[in-house]
Amino acid sequence: MVIDVQDELLYTSQIKSAAVHLQRFLVCLFGILAYVDLVHFFYFESFSFAFNLWFISVSILLSIFWLLIKATIASPYNNTFNLDALCQFICLVLGCILDFGIFNLHHYVNIDTPNMTLNHLIILSGILIFSTSTISILYLSNRFRYFLFLFIPFITPCILYKFIFFTPLSTYYQFTFNFIFLFIIICAFIVHRYHTQLSLLSFKNNKFSLQETQLTQDKNQLGLNLKNAVEKSNQMQNELLLHNQLLEQKVKERTYDIKQINDRLENHQANLAFAHETAGINSWLWNIEKRSIEIFDTKSKILFNHISENEVQFESLIHPDDLDNYQKLMRQHLRGKTERFEARYRIKRDQQWCWIQDTGKVVARHPMSYKPLRMVGIHRDIQKEKTDQEQLKLAANVFEHVAEGVFVLDNNLCYLEVNPYFEKLTSYHQSDLLGKHLFDITVNTKKEILSQHFDVTKKLIADGEYDAELQIEFLTGKVLTLWVHINAVTDEKNKITNYIGIITDLTERKKQEQRVSYLENYDLLTDLPNRFYFNLQLHHYLTDPNDSIQNLAVIRINIDRFRSFNEFVSTQAGDILLQKTAQRLRHSCPDALLISYLNNDDFAIIYKYGQNKKNIQQIAKKILEAFESPFVIQNNEHFISTSIGIALYPEHGRQIDTLNSHAEQALAEAKSLGGNTAYFYTNKNTRLFHQGVNLEGDLRQALKNKELLVYYQPKICTKTEKVYGFEALIRWQHPKLGLLTPDIFLPIAEESSLITEIGRFVLFETCKQIRIWQDLNFDYLRISVNVVAQQIHRGELIHDIDQALELYNVSGDMLELEITESSLIAKSENVLTLLQQVKHRHISISLDDFGTGYSSLAYLINYPIDTLKIDKLFIAKIEQEKDQAIVSAIIAMGKAMGLSIVAEGVETIEQINFLKKHDCHILQGYYYSKPLTAQECIDYLSKFKLASVYRS
Repeated sequence: MVIDVQDELLYTSQIKSAAVHLQRFLVCLFGILAYVDLVHFFYFESFSFAFNLWFISVSILLSIFWLLIKATIASPYNNTFNLDALCQFICLVLGCILDFGIFNLHHYVNIDTPNMTLNHLIILSGILIFSTSTISILYLSNRFRYFLFLFIPFITPCILYKFIFFTPLSTYYQFTFNFIFLFIIICAFIVHRYHTQLSLLSFKNNKFSLQETQLTQDKNQLGLNLKNAVEKSNQMQNELLLHNQLLEQKVKERTYDIKQINDRLENHQANLAFAHETAGINSWLWNIEKRSIEIFDTKSKILFNHISENEVQFESLIHPDDLDNYQKLMRQHLRGKTERFEARYRIKRDQQWCWIQDTGKVVARHPMSYKPLRMVGIHRDIQKEKTDQEQLKLAANVFEHVAEGVFVLDNNLCYLEVNPYFEKLTSYHQSDLLGKHLFDITVNTKKEILSQHFDVTKKLIADGEYDAELQIEFLTGKVLTLWVHINAVTDEKNKITNYIGIITDLTERKKQEQRVSYLENYDLLTDLPNRFYFNLQLHHYLTDPNDSIQNLAVIRINIDRFRSFNEFVSTQAGDILLQKTAQRLRHSCPDALLISYLNNDDFAIIYKYGQNKKNIQQIAKKILEAFESPFVIQNNEHFISTSIGIALYPEHGRQIDTLNSHAEQALAEAKSLGGNTAYFYTNKNTRLFHQGVNLEGDLRQALKNKELLVYYQPKICTKTEKVYGFEALIRWQHPKLGLLTPDIFLPIAEESSLITEIGRFVLFETCKQIRIWQDLNFDYLRISVNVVAQQIHRGELIHDIDQALELYNVSGDMLELEITESSLIAKSENVLTLLQQVKHRHISISLDDFGTGYSSLAYLINYPIDTLKIDKLFIAKIEQEKDQAIVSAIIAMGKAMGLSIVAEGVETIEQINFLKKHDCHILQGYYYSKPLTAQECIDYLSKFKLASVYRS
């Protein structure tokens, strides 16, 4: 009963303190709401009607709650339970109000403030949430339920964000918010524990103060009693002398009797000690009247001896979670409601909590009041039993609730037991499985399935383990893709007694993987392969040694005047037109290797043909005829035509970027002819061949006769407007045809070893020119040299570089190698080793024509690339939105990876402004200069420097 009174006083004190803290919390909450409103106003320079209405309403409620708490505390009829209920109600209402405030902020405030972004909402919500959480930890955690009643409704919108709000939130932010909320709850719980301990210590301190005062009064009274007792003792001393003589005689008589009794007790004690030691039992004695406790070990040695006026000190050794049950059972026995006291609880022993089983009984009571005076008992250490029970319970819970199918087989592979998840997966009940063989529940009608089951059984018997992915059809009709793992269990003699298996359902994961693969490789609108898959398949057809394709056509198809159709009809009608175009291409080209949708209004087809190009001409004609009939879109007929560009392999190129580029050039020619036509790519080499010119033979002589020249096109830095460097470009001064550009003779050189000799010539000529310019005090000019795949794979490039640098005494910092993506596709390990050797010589590496070939981010990650060069095809069409998106994406990606960005083919001021706006580092094109001779470069450098100084 004393404990009950103490608990009630402590509870009353805690409730009053919590109510005062709640008043302070209301004041702080008003300040936080005002601050959030001011932040919104000063940042966006406008008030949100919804948020201000909510703020004013909440402010009024806060005032009402503050006055209501104050009146309740001051009321003479104040009831602690009513005050506690009022505080809980206020916290719950505040949590719901703040819950609505978060929703108001993300829904109505976002409407009132159009320029507010998701980041702004997150910041304002974060200020409100985390400021409120902080002061709630400070003022409400002394009563943890107050904190929970406020905090849980408050954070509900954030936890259910993606279900409540329409604005998508990053999974990273969602995970971060949830983690912080969990951390706040943990902090609040810890602070609550500290508040509880401080309240208890304060309450104890006040009680000890009262006891000290009482002890002082008792001390004075004892002094008076002692004085009277001394007087009486003198009187009694004389009487005691007389009685002492009589007692001595009786003692001698009784001593003999006691000795015999003591011998019998020692025998009994030895037997009892042996029994206690065998059972691991310790005994205890509680003198309730004297408030002393003694605990004995199995040999009756005192392990614990404590005398205290306050029994709470002993109870502090009991685990807090077990203390209430211990006190309840102890009170029931002390009040005579139970025959004996029995309890299991944890006590602290060697800084660890150990389970004991305690049994006791009151052996002496006051004859009048029936109050307990003395109690004895025994306790036994049951920690190991408890641990074993918990482990068994844990294993059973794991078996019952694990989200994996678990089954146990006997040594003959027959089912002994399965868990509920196994029953759910297979749709079999455990009673239907017991005694059946492992594969008796599956369909075994096919020969390959029987063979598979035989292999599984054979491996289990031989190795005692099986681990693999299987597709299993059960007799219930379910067909599942499962990961099956089975292990053998052996006894002490290493004999197999059981098999334990685990099955994981991979069916949904497989479907998801197929879905992701489809999304990566197919366009959702047209249901055709996208550009990525098109390039991947084209690369496969060109490089697979096992493929028998010898002649291949790349057909590019573009819808004529598609942009006008979108503008004058609708973008929705444009999407329908793309879908119907895809359908007609499928129907008109059933024999195509691949039909793909690239982007915008561009389609591409890969066809395998024989030696006769007329087959491709017939296919192109068939495609044009397929578009002669009108398209019915939105109940209107539209006549749509297409332009077709065709490039042939190997006639027009042997690489992906070359074929795509030539097909696009042919498409441009078809467009220039007015559309609704097909055009084969025709290069100048073909025309020259028909004129009777043998370019290959002349090219071999050109190397000997030194007819090849190197021109240099300037590269301009966008920040300084000065020359950053040059790109070395090969030219051929033909004795009959005049100056030839590389697109005429390099394709011939690529089909022979001449390309390597030409590359070596350009490398040496460039190093020679760098030396000349440095002698003329034109330093810090980096010259880029194009390197083709043949140079890289022949293994002579490093030797040529070292020889050129040493011959002309040029530093590798002045040189840059431009390589194409096709050079990186094959023999990746050898290419990586070579590029690392180039980097060791301080030579920069540039990836040329990025985005036109089989582009892969793996090149940028795995290879030591310094510069990305955006192809001129994207720059030429930069006014188009999608090409703008591609260019800006390449620039942003390159900058994020620490790469320099070069844009080639710059010809207009609009292109320059766009590239400068997106922080492209270097520009190259005819706007600044055409390719120049070495002497013209000297003049250009001089003029350009003067122009730069004048501008500054």
